[in-house]
Amino acid sequence: MNHYTYSFWRTHPNLIPDLCNWWRSTFGPLLGLGSIPGFGSDMSFQNALSNTRTDGIGALYREGTASLLNSMVNPNFPFATNDVVESFVAALVSNRAAAAQAHLFKLANEGQLQPRV
Repeated sequence: MNHYTYSFWRTHPNLIPDLCNWWRSTFGPLLGLGSIPGFGSDMSFQNALSNTRTDGIGALYREGTASLLNSMVNPNFPFATNDVVESFVAALVSNRAAAAQAHLFKLANEGQLQPRV
């Protein structure tokens, strides 16, 4: 099965089961947060994929969102959905951690990491 980059997901919004406010409904309750650090409280999948931030946090949202979607549609994606969520949240501690995790997600999204079996 294919892996898809953030650009693919960004340009195919009809394939995304957009949750309108995915942060508050998915990640927010896990962390006790009402908004996305640096982005506000109403970010959708499309917003995360299209954000133009050039720092590690921006890359984490783009690549992490693509990895989350890939993990949901591909059972062999290198990361399970729970792993994506946990890694994403853990990487929010700093721009450097976010950039490092975004790089790993990018490799997975591009099919450069071993599939999960």
